[in-house]
Amino acid sequence: MTLRPDIGKSHFGPFGARTLLVVVVLAALAIIAGSTVVSQVTDQMRREADARQDRRAEDVATTLAGIVGSASSDIRLARRNEVFETALVDTPGQLLAEDRQRVESAITYLGDRYKVDEICFIRSSGLELARWVGGKGIAPVEDLSLDERQNNPTVLPTLPLADDAFYESSPYVSPDSGRWVIGIATPVVLASGDHAGILHFEIPVAGLAEAVTSAAYGATGFNVLLDRGGRVLVHPHLAEFRTAAGTVADPATGPFPLAVAAGSTSWRDAATVMLAGQAGSTTFNQDGVTYRLSYRPVANSDRVVGVASPLGELYADVDRLLLNLAITVGPLLLLMIILTIGFARSSSRASRGLAALNERLMGTNARLEESSRSNAELAGESKIINQFTELTALTEDDVSLSVATLATMDELLHPNAAALHVSNRSQDRAVPQATLGERATDVLSLHELERCPALRRSSLYITNDVAARLSFRCPVYPVESGTLACVPLVALGEVVGAIHLHWDEPRELSLPLRLAITRVSEHAALSIANRRLLLALRGQANTDGRTGLTNSRAFDELLERRLADRGDSERLAVLMLDLDRFKDFNDRYGHPAGDEALRTFAHILSSSVRDNDVAARYGGEEFALYLPGLDANGAREVAERIRERTEATIIPLGPGSTGRITVSIGIAAAPNDGIERMALLKAADEALYRAKQAGRNRVVVQRGWVTDAQTTEPVADPEPRAASA
Repeated sequence: MTLRPDIGKSHFGPFGARTLLVVVVLAALAIIAGSTVVSQVTDQMRREADARQDRRAEDVATTLAGIVGSASSDIRLARRNEVFETALVDTPGQLLAEDRQRVESAITYLGDRYKVDEICFIRSSGLELARWVGGKGIAPVEDLSLDERQNNPTVLPTLPLADDAFYESSPYVSPDSGRWVIGIATPVVLASGDHAGILHFEIPVAGLAEAVTSAAYGATGFNVLLDRGGRVLVHPHLAEFRTAAGTVADPATGPFPLAVAAGSTSWRDAATVMLAGQAGSTTFNQDGVTYRLSYRPVANSDRVVGVASPLGELYADVDRLLLNLAITVGPLLLLMIILTIGFARSSSRASRGLAALNERLMGTNARLEESSRSNAELAGESKIINQFTELTALTEDDVSLSVATLATMDELLHPNAAALHVSNRSQDRAVPQATLGERATDVLSLHELERCPALRRSSLYITNDVAARLSFRCPVYPVESGTLACVPLVALGEVVGAIHLHWDEPRELSLPLRLAITRVSEHAALSIANRRLLLALRGQANTDGRTGLTNSRAFDELLERRLADRGDSERLAVLMLDLDRFKDFNDRYGHPAGDEALRTFAHILSSSVRDNDVAARYGGEEFALYLPGLDANGAREVAERIRERTEATIIPLGPGSTGRITVSIGIAAAPNDGIERMALLKAADEALYRAKQAGRNRVVVQRGWVTDAQTTEPVADPEPRAASA
């Protein structure tokens, strides 16, 4: 019976068409994956830009709080000077000459030391006892106010306060300096407990405005300062707000207008959001420019600071990245199309080669039909070969395929002994995967196997009578008598292995039998090569390309399977490992150095565990480790070994440049911390977070133990995890 394989009618053939479809799908997936990566990268860059702007808003709010806080601390410290209490006790009216001299010297010193507009010393009756004015010095006695209780908004609120307390007023126009100030005052409480007076500072609002405007974010950004009453205290266009509100435009004395008095509708909405919340961000559009506004409350005050930056400037790095991608993606897509066409043509040639091989097989079938064997013999051989073909499609490894191959040879040829060697994955050894008879076979180097005459000729080599004087004896399978058939296993030009068939008595192998041997060996070799190619592709799909470790998807699948197969008493542990401050390492040394650090740590990880342990790169600088058969104590020993080796490793980064990294490790063990994958990973992740919280470069077991080079002690459970570092 003739075996006629189906040959496709298309230009590419079935193999080429399927390959072209696979290439097109892979190209589409690559484009989708690239777009996803670009989207993730740009989103991350935008988040980092937002975080930098938020930090600037936080810094400005801290600076403003520090100015007022420093003034309140200074005035309370200055009030401790005993000259103020002495002066109030010595006389109930204006100061005695000696007391005046000491008080005026004290406030002059304070005025020169601190950045304030005015310092006043006032009795509880409102009588102004002494005044220092910036740029003018000590005011004459005749210019002092007889009753400051109505003119100075800090007197009455400050007098009843406890000793060492202070009062901060809302902005007001100082009658002495003639500009907007904020009053800071503290009471002077005598030893008797009487609240005899106050010491008063005036901080210029212009100083706060300078601190706000000088910290603008970016070249075209600006900062604003509002109070909770909705008034604009600082804005680059404050004069326009005053004009729109119909108030005096004088920057020194003009009232502060409402934030909604001017600007676009979206600005007014943003100002409302800014006043309503504690801290956050929003956007608004002004004069055709969209701004991102990050706002923070000023501590211990009723003021809110905002940092506004145009989106075009804030995300300039993102725009540049997208522009560069737009410039490069076009040529890359064109190159991908060219490569796809080239690969399709190459696949077409391979398909035609397979078609030619099929033609040769058809010719072989024709010659078999023309041979002298009976139809029954042909049917029997065809049935055996068809069964072998079906069996090879179901086998899952090289050993099973090798056993099936020798079983087929035995059914067809009935040798007394046989051996099938298959090259290993490293292409340096030939391993006996299947044998027939009692003869022992050894593992050979690939060089030794290639001494076989069949491999040297790349075709079947038969020695009809090994004992004959002129017969060549195969050095790979030495025998002293009988017939020896050396069968090469070659697929797509690559040596896969060899088969040696031995009959104790000399015999003639007819052409049909030789053709059957060739057919079986070619199919076996091609099946082994295809299976290895499939396994290699699977291995690439399960491997992290940067470190060579298992990737997170494969790790999760493996852990799921192992947990499902786990016995009730079987122990296992899962470790989550995270490189400490890896972003800082990347920022300092660059991303190539970061990649080198990842590869170095991956080597440390893989060389620190057993063969049956599984190490994986779980994402970014985070790794995972599966340790079967170990409880928490055993896992902690492994983790500590990894941590110590990581800390001691010097990473070469370039000529004369090295770096170091450390790692934090969290441990969870089954069954104590869970018997399901998600539970174990969550427990290990929580332990990792505790290691970070405890100072990094340490090992934490979920059940409450933390270890590093200095300490081994139980730690309390922290708050629920917010973020890892």
